[in-house]
Amino acid sequence: MSVFLEYDCAALDAQYFVRGYLPEWDDKIQEFKALSATRHAVGRMHLDLPYGDHPRQKMDVFLPENVRPDASVLVFFHGGYWRMMDKSQFGFVAVTAEVAGAITVVPNYRLLPDASLEQIIEDACDAVRWVLGNIAQYSGDPGKIVLCGHSAGAQLAAQVTTHVGRQFRAMIGISGIYDLRPIAASFLNEIGFLDAGTLQKFPAPEAVSALPCCGELVFGGAEPEELSRQSSEQATYWKRPGSTSTLTCIHDANHATVVEQLKDPSSQLGQIVTKKLTL
Repeated sequence: MSVFLEYDCAALDAQYFVRGYLPEWDDKIQEFKALSATRHAVGRMHLDLPYGDHPRQKMDVFLPENVRPDASVLVFFHGGYWRMMDKSQFGFVAVTAEVAGAITVVPNYRLLPDASLEQIIEDACDAVRWVLGNIAQYSGDPGKIVLCGHSAGAQLAAQVTTHVGRQFRAMIGISGIYDLRPIAASFLNEIGFLDAGTLQKFPAPEAVSALPCCGELVFGGAEPEELSRQSSEQATYWKRPGSTSTLTCIHDANHATVVEQLKDPSSQLGQIVTKKLTL
């Protein structure tokens, strides 16, 4: 019996079980951590800046050498199905932003099951509000913010665009999860964080109004069909009048290697990000 589109329970779970179709996932995360440790060892940065009182409500700020006044700012939200991973694994994304002379901000946020999805989204919004109010102290321009996120982090970035009353330069979603209906029907909802009320608050893509900034949606050509659908459908609905949205498939990239491209400014994703930061 189908539980979402043509998928039965087992087939839907397989679409979202990353370690099932990507057995090297844990090794990749360790590589990300090592790449980030390399960036932590050199260059300018401010680690664990608090934007709230909870231990998870902290962020890392990475500054390029010879940062200029009014620098652009990349705010990157990590993924992990809202329940795992950490900013310390994604400091490497600053490498691409720094080539564009931009500052990089990587926040942590509270995680399931200790926080609800609403609270997690509020953390993301609070982190960006902190950036808006404080990044000028680090030579950043609050009017030149590019939001970015991977997987569940892309959903957070998208929510920030509609919940924080500011115009952002762009929102870049990398293999994002925007439609929560399949998540609610899968093993990922065993803890019950997506009930009917929560789904109403964060509706399906076709019910979402135009994105209030330029959208760049990116996914890997080697990802499961559901993750491809998530980006392609969201891009379609964000192409409504009053909004611009671009969809890019990075061929042969999977759920890990697509975001890994941010270690290389010359990569396809790296060029997309640097272009938005240098507009």
